[in-house]
Amino acid sequence: MKFQILTFLPLLIFFFGNVQAQNFSLKGQVQDENTQKPLAGVSVIVQYTNKGGISDAQGFFQIDGLKAGEQVLLFELEDYQNYEQEVVVKANEENDIGIVNITAGQDETESQDFIPVITINDDQFSEQDNAAQTVSGLLSASRDVFVNAAAFNLGAARFRIRGYDSNYTGVFMNGIPMNELENGRTFWSAWGGLNDVFRNRSFSDGINATDFTFGGVGGASHIDTRASQQRRGLRFSYAQASRSYTNRAMATYNTGMQSNGWALSLSASRRWAQEGYVPGSFYDAYSYFLSVDKKIAKEHLVNFTLFGAPTKRGRSSAGTQEVYDLAGTNYYNSYWGYQSGEVRNSRVANAHQPVLMLRHDWKINASEKLTTSVSYQFGRNGSTALDWYDAPEPRPDYYRHLPSAARNYINTEDSLAIVNAFLNDPNLLQVDWHSMYNINRGNLETIENVNGSGESLTGLRSQYIIEERRFDSREANASMIYENIMNKVLTFHAGAGLQYYRGENYKIVNDLLGGDFYLDIDKFIERDNPGSTTLSQSDLDTPNRIVRVGDRFGYDYDPNVRKAYAWTQASFSFPKMDAFIAGDFSSTGFWRTGNIRNGKFPNSSLGASDLEVFFNFGAKAGLTYKVDGRNYISANALVRTRAPFFRQVFTSPRTRNEIVPDLVSEKITAGELVYNYRSPYLKAKASAYYTLFEDQTEIKAFFIDEDIDVPISDAASQTISGGFVNYLLRGIDKQHFGVELAAEARLFGGLSLSAVAALGQYTFTSRPTADIYLDNSSLLLVEDRTVYAKNFYVPNTPQTAYSATLKYEGKQYWFANLSFNYFDDIWIDFNPNRRTDAAVSLDERGIDRVAQGSKLWNDIIFQEKAPSGYTLDFFAGKSFKLGSNYFLNLTASVNNILDNQNLIIGGFEQGRFDFDEKNVEVFPNRYYYMYGLNYFLNATFRINL
Repeated sequence: MKFQILTFLPLLIFFFGNVQAQNFSLKGQVQDENTQKPLAGVSVIVQYTNKGGISDAQGFFQIDGLKAGEQVLLFELEDYQNYEQEVVVKANEENDIGIVNITAGQDETESQDFIPVITINDDQFSEQDNAAQTVSGLLSASRDVFVNAAAFNLGAARFRIRGYDSNYTGVFMNGIPMNELENGRTFWSAWGGLNDVFRNRSFSDGINATDFTFGGVGGASHIDTRASQQRRGLRFSYAQASRSYTNRAMATYNTGMQSNGWALSLSASRRWAQEGYVPGSFYDAYSYFLSVDKKIAKEHLVNFTLFGAPTKRGRSSAGTQEVYDLAGTNYYNSYWGYQSGEVRNSRVANAHQPVLMLRHDWKINASEKLTTSVSYQFGRNGSTALDWYDAPEPRPDYYRHLPSAARNYINTEDSLAIVNAFLNDPNLLQVDWHSMYNINRGNLETIENVNGSGESLTGLRSQYIIEERRFDSREANASMIYENIMNKVLTFHAGAGLQYYRGENYKIVNDLLGGDFYLDIDKFIERDNPGSTTLSQSDLDTPNRIVRVGDRFGYDYDPNVRKAYAWTQASFSFPKMDAFIAGDFSSTGFWRTGNIRNGKFPNSSLGASDLEVFFNFGAKAGLTYKVDGRNYISANALVRTRAPFFRQVFTSPRTRNEIVPDLVSEKITAGELVYNYRSPYLKAKASAYYTLFEDQTEIKAFFIDEDIDVPISDAASQTISGGFVNYLLRGIDKQHFGVELAAEARLFGGLSLSAVAALGQYTFTSRPTADIYLDNSSLLLVEDRTVYAKNFYVPNTPQTAYSATLKYEGKQYWFANLSFNYFDDIWIDFNPNRRTDAAVSLDERGIDRVAQGSKLWNDIIFQEKAPSGYTLDFFAGKSFKLGSNYFLNLTASVNNILDNQNLIIGGFEQGRFDFDEKNVEVFPNRYYYMYGLNYFLNATFRINL
C-alpha cells in the first residue's frame, strides 16, 4: 500500500500543489554570423535543467521558469557549430540577451551512419531477436560527452551503457512507445536509412526526469517526426562504405511551416551492397517517409506520419576458432555457398513493417498542453534457413565435419587429412547447393494418404528445403501526454496509453531446391517413434500434409499481448535545488493462440491458452543541488516491477499452450549519484551507479547429450538419452555497478580533447533453478536443478572501456577527430547446464566427480574472458558554402585504422555439452569479431528554401 501511495504522489501534488516562488524569463534572437539573417528552428537548451526553447521564423526565442543566477545556454542547429553562452538571469528585470550569432559549419553527427550492431544469440528459436538490434546511434541525440562516446567510439565493440540490455531503454516516437511488446526490444530496421528526418531527437540518460514517459534504468529517447519541426530545404546525399552496405543514396525535402498552416516532409533512401564486409553477406534496402502537418488556429496542430524500410540482407554466422583458422579469416561465414557460380546465402532476413501515426498537439493555454497520438504498425519480418529430412547434415561447419571430430573420435592422422582437404578445397567450408539439388532431384517417392484424403502422390520429395521463419505482427498504440507548468516552481506531467500486439509466428516453404513437395512431419519424432502415425504430424487435422512454396508448415501460432499504462511526474525548480518525483502503473496480459493441432500435443496446441495478467508499479525520484552556475550534484533513485515478456511466459510457444509455472514480475532497484561541471572551456561529468535486477526468467532451447533417469511411476524410471529441450531458468538475479567519467576541454585555438571511462562490474548474484522439458513430449526431465551461476559475469559487452578524442576545428568550416578506444572485460555467454552438478559428475548418482580445481574442472566451469583490445578511429569533415543558399558537406570516417582483426566482441558457449567424456572441445565456443579497417564517406548537397 505504501508503494502504491508513493506511485501516485505526483498526482496528489497536481491537485494540491500550488507553491509560488520567484522564477524569471529569458529571451533573445539567433542569427547566422555571416549572413546576419535570423535562424528558425534553433534549439536553445539551459544546461542541466529541463528548460529550453526553439527559435521562431524570425529567430526569436523565450524560455520561462528560470531561477536567478548564472546559467549556460547551448544553441544547436543542424549544419551549424554548437555554441555555448554563459548568461546571468537577473531578478525582477527583463532578461533579454539580444542577438546571438552562431556559425555555419559541419555538424559532426550529420553523416555518421548509425549502422546497427546486431546482437545474435545461439537460440535459433529466437530468430527475430536478430532483427531487434542494439543500436547506440540513436543516443547521439544527447550532447552528453559520455553518451556521444558510447554511441560513436565504443559502439563497434557492442558497448552497452551500464551493461543494460536494450529492452531497458525506452524508445518513443511522437509519444508512442516503439519497444516491441513480444520481447521489449526496438526494431530499428523499421526506419533504417531515414537519418535526415529522424534528427529531432531527445534523450534522457539514467534515472533522470523525462517529459514523455516514466522512463527506466536505461533512460529513454524520443523522436519527433512532425513536418514543421524539420529544417526547411532540399537535401541530397550519397555515401560509400565498406560496412554492412557499400552504397547509400538519400533525398529529403522539407517545406517548413507555410503561411497557409501546412508543412510537408518527404524523404527516401536506398542502401545496397552486393557483398558487405563479411563474405557472403549482401544488403538491399529502401526506405520512405511522409509527414504532413496542419496548423488549426493557434492552439492545434495535427500531424500524419507514414514510414517504412523494406530490407533484405544476407546474414553472417558466429564461428568456432577452428573454422576461422581453417578459412584463414575471422570473418568466415558458414551461411553461403556458390550456386551456378553465384554467391547464395541460406540465411536471408527480409522485413518490411510500415508505421502510420496520427498526432494532435493542443496548446490549451500558455501553461498547459496535451499531445495525443495513435499508431498502427504491420507487415512482415522473416529469416530463412535450411531444413532437411533423412539426409546428410548440410551445414559446412557442423562439428562432425571438422578435423576436431576426427581428432576426438578417431585419430590424429585422419584429422590432418581433413585439414588438408579443407585447405586444398575452400568450398568444403561453404554450403553445397549443387549436392542438395541433386539429392532432391533423385528422390522419387510415393506418399500415401496425402492430406488425410486416402489418396497417394508420387513425385520428387525434397529432402532439403529453404524455410522462412516468420515473425509478422500487427501493433496498435494510443497515447496521451499532458503538461502543465502550474507555476514558476512546479511543472506537472502525466501520460496514459493502450497497446495492442498480435503476432503471427509460423514457417513457410521458401524454396524446394529442385523438388516437387515437402512432407510436413516432425523428423525428430518420427526418428524416436518409428511406429507412430500421429505423433509426428505437425497438423494432426491434415495428416501427411503436402506443402509447396508459400505454404505454412511446422508450427503456426499467434502471440497476443495487451497493455495499459499510466504515469505521472512532478518537477520542482528552486533557486538552489531541482527535484522530481514520478510514478507509473501498468497492466499486461498475455495469451497464445494455436492455429494447428500438433500431433505431439493434440489437447494443448490448438486454440487459445489461459490468460496471464501482471500488474506492475514503479516510482522514482531525484534531487539536484546547484552549487553555482557551473557545479551540479544529482542523486536519483528508482524502484519498479516489470512484467515478463511473451517469450518468457510459455515453455515452448511453437508447440503448445503450456505456461511457465509460478511466473512472477521482475524487480528492479537502482540508484545513481552524478556530478556535473560545465564552463565555456571545460565540461566534466562523474557518475556512480548501482542497479539490482531480481526474479528474471529466461528460456533457452538447445540439444543435450545427457542421459537422464526420469521417474514414470513410484517404482520405475525411464532413461532419456538426450534430445532437444526447453531449458527454463528462474530466479535470475544480477547486479550492475560502476562509475562513468567524462570530460571535454578546449585546449587552445580550435583544438579540444575529450575523454571518457566506463568502469563497471555486472554479475549474476543468485543461483537460478532450471527445469528441463523435453520439447517433443513436454516431459519434465529435471526439476529445480541448481545452476551455479553466482558471480558469473553478464556477457557480450565491455565492462571496462576508455575513449579519448583529439579534435581540431578549423576556421574554414572543417574539422578532424582522432579517437583512441580501449575495451576489456568482455565475457563470453555461458551454458548454464555446464554449471551444474551433473556436468562434473562421473556417474549417475554424482558420487564420483571431476576433481575440483583440476584443469578439466576449470575447463568445464570457468567463464571465458575475451582478450582486451584497442582501436584507432579517424573522422573528418569539410563544409562549403556555394552562394547564399547552397551548401556542400563532405565527411570521411575510418574506423579501426590499425586493421586489428583479432578483437573478439562477443560469443557464446554452445548449448550442447559432451556429458560422457566431459570434453569441452567437442562443442567449442563460438565468437564474433570486430570489423577490421572500414570506412564511410559521405557527400551532402543542401539547398535552403
